[in-house]
Amino acid sequence: MKAGTFFVRIWRILSIVGFVLALFSSYISYPDEVNVRFDELNHPIQTINREVIFYVAIAIFLINNTLVNAVARLFLRVPTAQLLVPNQAVWARHRPKLDTIFKEWFSLLIASINTILGLGLLVLSFLNRSDRPIRYIEYAWLLPLTTAILIAVLAWLPIRLFMKPGDDE
Repeated sequence: MKAGTFFVRIWRILSIVGFVLALFSSYISYPDEVNVRFDELNHPIQTINREVIFYVAIAIFLINNTLVNAVARLFLRVPTAQLLVPNQAVWARHRPKLDTIFKEWFSLLIASINTILGLGLLVLSFLNRSDRPIRYIEYAWLLPLTTAILIAVLAWLPIRLFMKPGDDE
């Protein structure tokens, strides 16, 4: 097994475990009404019931993992001639390698969404703790980190497809 494939599998497993841990630990720490929006003076202006957050997070998790995994499985059935990839003639001769690249990319996409969802639940939990004042600016790192994760995952596929099939071996 290659190092890249190993990394993708480990990240996907850790993202699932991390999401489940974040989901239950944040659910336990949430008050009945969770503050989700604040004004400039850090006063809550919008709340959502914690059960709604719990079930929406589970729904996003299940849809993400089942739908993206289904698309990944369906990709394997697309004929090589209909694929729009750079260096199509080269990749047509290396279809198993191309299938592996797309399978890894879909796994990266699933893992990144799971990770972002888990981090969002944790930040929401931290913002609703009663033992410290609400300073949402302390959690401003979430948006740049989320953006960086998504850009890295989305850029990985085109970069990998422009490489020749034998470049990484």
